[in-house]
Amino acid sequence: MNRRFLPLACLFLACSMAHAADEKPLATFIELPWRYVIGGRANGQWLNSEAAGKRLPGTKTDYRVFTLAGEQAKVSGGKGSQDAEVCPGIWMLEVTPEPDLDQHAIGVVAPWNPMPRIAKAAATTQEVYLKIVRDLVTGKGITKPKAEITQLLRVDLDNDGEDEVLLSASHFKNREEMLMATGGDYSFVALRQMVEGKVQTQVFTGEFYPKADENAAPNIHEVAGLLDLDGDGTLEVLVRSTYYEGGGISVWQLQKGKLVKVLEIQCGV
Repeated sequence: MNRRFLPLACLFLACSMAHAADEKPLATFIELPWRYVIGGRANGQWLNSEAAGKRLPGTKTDYRVFTLAGEQAKVSGGKGSQDAEVCPGIWMLEVTPEPDLDQHAIGVVAPWNPMPRIAKAAATTQEVYLKIVRDLVTGKGITKPKAEITQLLRVDLDNDGEDEVLLSASHFKNREEMLMATGGDYSFVALRQMVEGKVQTQVFTGEFYPKADENAAPNIHEVAGLLDLDGDGTLEVLVRSTYYEGGGISVWQLQKGKLVKVLEIQCGV
């Protein structure tokens, strides 16, 4: 053996072993009750629904199920396939037992704990937050808005010992049908947090209608989950958006004090 090459070979082997040790196995996330694959995480990269769906093992796999209230009973995921007829590019999963259509949740397969911290729900009638909603909506061009908060959640997203606030607010004059938007309608989700000693509010997803729009199909936006989907200890924010013919899920990651969208699925007519 040529000893001149031994250190290089050993170095290559050590690097390969270290790289393999750093790699985490595939994690996947599904939306319940509709069984859509939201996406996945592998080797430090986010995978969209199609990429994650193609990598599903096809064998029976237990998914831990989470709502905002905590962990629920597990479900078993089986074979995945593309929803080619309705939503091409989005994968669906066979799930047992059959999901309860009234129970919205997120299923996760991951080697780490997806819910290291649970959000606490606060009263949605607090005047300080109703004023924040009015100010935010007015800033979007809606005069004399009606403030309606649907969710007020406190949780330490980044595990720094200080809670952030997630606020969902929606108002629709014709909420029963929502076939079009009327003037004054809105729905959004905002993050309120302390940044360098100052409180900042970020509206990171939503829609606002200062005027009626017959062509709009308005969505209701609400927080669907607060889960660690990449194993770094920081919670991602999952937002469910629904309209009269469909909806979707988006995943938002905290990056430098801002929530940034990293995954999204949308399905509807």
